[in-house]
Amino acid sequence: MRFLLATVVVLFLSGPAMAADVCRGCSFAGKKLENVDYRGADLSRADFRGANLKWANFTGARLEDADFTGADLFHAILDEAVLTRARLVNANLFGANLIGTKAAGADFTGAFLKDVLMEDIDLTGATLEGSVMFRGVIAGGTFRGARLRSLDMTGVHAENCDFSDADLTGSRLTGASVRHARFHRADLANTDFTHADLLNADFDGARNIPSSVGEGLGRFFGAEGR
Repeated sequence: MRFLLATVVVLFLSGPAMAADVCRGCSFAGKKLENVDYRGADLSRADFRGANLKWANFTGARLEDADFTGADLFHAILDEAVLTRARLVNANLFGANLIGTKAAGADFTGAFLKDVLMEDIDLTGATLEGSVMFRGVIAGGTFRGARLRSLDMTGVHAENCDFSDADLTGSRLTGASVRHARFHRADLANTDFTHADLLNADFDGARNIPSSVGEGLGRFFGAEGR
């Protein structure tokens, strides 16, 4: 009975309040849940499709296989949350925090990720195809084996990121800082590194390395020689 009452409260709240501790598989689709506090909650397999989750706090929450398709996560906090295999297709994550988030295998296809904070995020095997990550901060992130085709990372801070075995075909990293980043065996066909900071970036075994990488490295070594 206690669990059922807590679930009902969660379904109808629209202001700052604590969610149920456990609500696996619950449906919040289309709900207005601005400012709701989900810290530490177990919301695995929950349905948030099209929900209004502006400023929601998911710090440390369990969100494995949750569905946020088309949800509005404007300035939401998902630090240290577990988003393994979660769906965030076409979600709005403008200004969201995903620091230390575990999102292996998650699907961010078409998501709007402008100005996100994603330091130390784990996106191993994730999909961010066609997403916008303009000016995002993803330093220390893991993107091993991720599908990053046509991802707009203009101006991102991607220092010490691991893009090994990732597919970055057609992606934009113009003006990005990828110092000490690793692109081992990554596919860089038509990837744009124009004006990117490539200091100590490692392209060992990378495929289809574009001319903008050579130009960037040339600028660096040219400056070192002066």
